[in-house]
Amino acid sequence: MRFWSARRPLIFGHRGASMHAPENTLSAFRLALEMGADGIELDITPSADGVPMVIHDPNLERTTNGKGDVRQLSAAEIQRYDAGIRFNSKYAGERVPTLQEVFEAFGNRTRYNLDMKTFYPEDRPIVRTILGLIEQYQLAPNVLISSFSLDALRWFSEESRRVRLGVLISQHTPHMMLEDGRRWGVRYEALHPHHTLIDASAMRRARQQRKKMVAWTVNDAERKRELAALGVDAIITDDPVR
Repeated sequence: MRFWSARRPLIFGHRGASMHAPENTLSAFRLALEMGADGIELDITPSADGVPMVIHDPNLERTTNGKGDVRQLSAAEIQRYDAGIRFNSKYAGERVPTLQEVFEAFGNRTRYNLDMKTFYPEDRPIVRTILGLIEQYQLAPNVLISSFSLDALRWFSEESRRVRLGVLISQHTPHMMLEDGRRWGVRYEALHPHHTLIDASAMRRARQQRKKMVAWTVNDAERKRELAALGVDAIITDDPVR
């Protein structure tokens, strides 16, 4: 699969089609693809036993009927809880999936943007686990790994020359859009800023640096059109309908 498209921005379902289904579940990912998304964006947090779990928050409270810190629970313990019922009773029985379960379900039928919630030195072992899964399922052409943590991206840079990387930039750190990214010590190919940081000058800088531009999280249809006209390479959205 060629990851980037030369014709139009790719559309990634943010945590799946999370406007319409419980975020970061197999149902949300399946729905995003049914709605026409080019890829799915999902969050990775390590469990206590080192399993890449697909969950955004450091704890279970917001998205499941369980309680506890993801990093202090085993994968089996996390999957005892329901990750769908808080969104809508019709999704009762959904579980927090593992990354392997996502790869198993969707294989090479889509693109993946893995948002790494790995900010601590003790998280580093999960890097090799994730690279092993990418190799096992032969998905290197399909995967883009992003993070707010430059340390996490450096770990991936040090472990693999094949994996593509993106630097996430918050609306609270706009200065990063003006910095020379070479000083970050990360071999990255894409910038992932909050969409409010993207304008014509930001696009010019990205192109001068030969970087792709990925906008998050964009749910307004008019803003999606504006970003497409500016030439962004991908748009991450809760509502991935085309």
